[in-house]
Amino acid sequence: MSNLWSKCVIKFFKYAPSYVVCLCFLPAGFIFGYTICAFIAERKHDGNLIDYGPLILGACLAFVSALCFFLIKYLKKCIIYWQPLLLIATGVFNLIASCFYFADGFDHVGAYMSYVAHSLTFVAGYGFLHTISSKVSRSLMISGCCSCYLGGISSAVSLIGASYVKNLNEYAGQAATTEQLIDGIYVNFAATYLSISAVMLAVLIGLKVLHVLGTVDMTNSLDNDLRIANANGSIFEPRAEVIKKLQFFYVTKNQQWHVTLLLLFTEAVQYALFIYLVFWFALNDAMRLHDLAHIDAMFWVIFAGSVLAIICLCFYSAKVQFVSTQLLLLLITVLGMIIYGTTGSKVTFWFLLLLFGMSYSSQQIVLLEVTHLRFTECIIFASYTMKLISVSVVYYYFVANVENSYFYSVDENTLMAQGFVFMIITALVALVVGMKVPRTHRTKLQDIQCEVYGIIFMKHQIEQLNVRWLNDGTIPTISQ
Repeated sequence: MSNLWSKCVIKFFKYAPSYVVCLCFLPAGFIFGYTICAFIAERKHDGNLIDYGPLILGACLAFVSALCFFLIKYLKKCIIYWQPLLLIATGVFNLIASCFYFADGFDHVGAYMSYVAHSLTFVAGYGFLHTISSKVSRSLMISGCCSCYLGGISSAVSLIGASYVKNLNEYAGQAATTEQLIDGIYVNFAATYLSISAVMLAVLIGLKVLHVLGTVDMTNSLDNDLRIANANGSIFEPRAEVIKKLQFFYVTKNQQWHVTLLLLFTEAVQYALFIYLVFWFALNDAMRLHDLAHIDAMFWVIFAGSVLAIICLCFYSAKVQFVSTQLLLLLITVLGMIIYGTTGSKVTFWFLLLLFGMSYSSQQIVLLEVTHLRFTECIIFASYTMKLISVSVVYYYFVANVENSYFYSVDENTLMAQGFVFMIITALVALVVGMKVPRTHRTKLQDIQCEVYGIIFMKHQIEQLNVRWLNDGTIPTISQ
C-alpha cells in the first residue's frame, strides 16, 4: 500500500507543473466571460464600457511576448522554459486587475490589466504545455486548458448575469440609465476573481519554490526525444538537415506551413461560428434557448462538452474527434431545423452547444502539434489574435446593431437560411481538417515534425518495409 502511495505522489509531482498551467486558464476564462457579459449588457446603450481597447492591448502584448520567445529560440538555439515566470507575472496582473472591478466606473481599467494577463496566459501556457508534455499527456493537457477556460467563462457569466438581471428587474418599467443597469453587477465577479487570482498566484509561487528545491521539474520535457534534441541543439534543425541524417526514407512535398495556415484559418472560422451561436441563442427572441436570467446554462453545457472531450481524447485523436463532432453538428442541425419548423421545440439545439464544447480544443491541439517548434509562440499569437478578431467582427456586424434584420430576425425563412449557411461552413471546415491534418495521436513531436515535413519512412520504420523494394526502385528515395 505504501508503495502504491509513493507511486501516486511521484506521478502527481511529475505532472504538477502541467496541472497548474491548466488552472491558470481559469482566471483567463473569467476575463473573457466578463467581455461576453459586457457585450450583452451594453449593446443597447452608448456607454464607454464596451470598446476594443483591452482586446487590442491583449493582441499587442501577445505579439511582443511571442516575438521575445522567438528571438530567444533563435539566439540560444534551444527551448528555455521561462513560461512559469511569465505566468507568475500574469498572476500579479490578475490580482491587481481584480481590485478595479469593485468600484463602479473603474472596471474598464481592470479590463485593460486583465487582458494583459489574458494574452500572456495564452502564449506562455500553450507554449509551455506543447513542449513540456509527453506524447500521451500532450493533447489531454491542452484540452484541460480549454476546459478550465470555458469553466472560467461559465462562472463569470453566472455571477455577472445574475447581478445584471437583478438590476433589470429592479428597474422594470422605468427608463433606467446605463449607469443604473450596470451598478454593482461586477462586485460578486470581482470578489471571486480576486480569490482565484490570489490562490493561483500562491500556487505558482509555491510551484517555483518546489522547482528550486528539486521536487518538481519545469525545465525538462517529458518527451524523451525532444528533451535530447533540445539538449544537443538539434531541435530546430531545418528540413534538409533532418533528411541528411536518415538512412532510408521516402520524401514528399513539405506540408508544414500549408497545414499550419489552413488550420489557423479554419480555427478562426470555427471560433466565429461558436461566438455567433452563443450570442444568437442568447439574444435572438426566436432562437433564445433560455431566459436572460439563466443564460449561463448555455455556457455550462459547452463546458460539459469540453470535459467530455478530455475523456474522448484518451481513446482517439483530436483530428478524429473534431471531424466526428462536425459531422454530428451537421446531423443535429438538420434535425433541429426540422423539429423547430414543425413543433417549435429548441431542445435539439442544446446538443449543438455540447458538440461545440467537444470540438473547442481539437483544432488548438492539432495546430500546436503540426507547427514548427521554433515558431510555436508566433502561431499561438496568430491564433489568439484571430480569435479576438472573430469576436470583434461578430459583435460589430451582428450583435451591436439591435436593428440587424439578419441576426435578430424572427422570420422562419431567415432562420432556416442561417441554418443552411452554418451547415455549409461546418461541412467545409470538417472536409479541410479531415483531408489535410496528419495523424498525431500519442505521437512524439519529433515524429510529427517529420510527417509534416513530408518524410514518410524514417529510419526506425525500416523494419516495416520490404528492403528489396527500396533497392530496385519500387519505392523512390532521395539521397542528399
